[in-house]
Amino acid sequence: FVAYLDKCGVRRGVISSSWSNKAQTPEDYRSGNREVAKYVERYKGRFRGSCVITPFRIEEALREIEHCHKEYGFVWLGEFCNYMTGYKYDTPEWAEVMKLATALNLVLQIHTTTSEMRYLAENFPDAVIVFPHLGANRNDIFERIEIVAKHENTCIELSGSGIERVGILEKAVKEIGADRVLYGSDFTINDPAAVIARVRNAFLTAEDREKILFRIVERLPANAGAKPQRKA
Repeated sequence: FVAYLDKCGVRRGVISSSWSNKAQTPEDYRSGNREVAKYVERYKGRFRGSCVITPFRIEEALREIEHCHKEYGFVWLGEFCNYMTGYKYDTPEWAEVMKLATALNLVLQIHTTTSEMRYLAENFPDAVIVFPHLGANRNDIFERIEIVAKHENTCIELSGSGIERVGILEKAVKEIGADRVLYGSDFTINDPAAVIARVRNAFLTAEDREKILFRIVERLPANAGAKPQRKA
């Protein structure tokens, strides 16, 4: 894992456990999160750990989020992939996850369909949400860019499908702004170097490329975990 990231030029990142996304019980996702904490400790300064839960027994899920934040210093949640176990984002249980994440000022990374993306952006405007993937086809990509551009609490990352289309990255930066478009690897499914090459080859300023490749991923965790400022 680390050797391949070295070959691709990825020096730091946020890691989570795929086992936690497949969890049917709290014991399952706790085991995955503890494994993440072990590797964060082993590679100090290289990785930030992320907590993943499934919301089937919601009180235990909320306790796990609080535990990972307090005991391991995790300020990132997800990537949540509800398709792996079939839960929904428009439920009272998931609303509790969003509420706690907002109260603790944690970053949520949530894999969604476009309709789920719109629902979360519109219904949780105070949560900091990173949506993975630009989309599968032209109309889907354009709609996802439009959603993020409209909701300033959201960001989109570039891994997975969509990024290979010429001009799409430039369109995302133009409509959203480089401050909310960030590099993502989708490793270990995809090759992290492919997205790096796309960013480097894009018709963007050097400053925008720097923001996308690492500045935003540095800023989001740095600003997380502290008590949010009250709105006037």
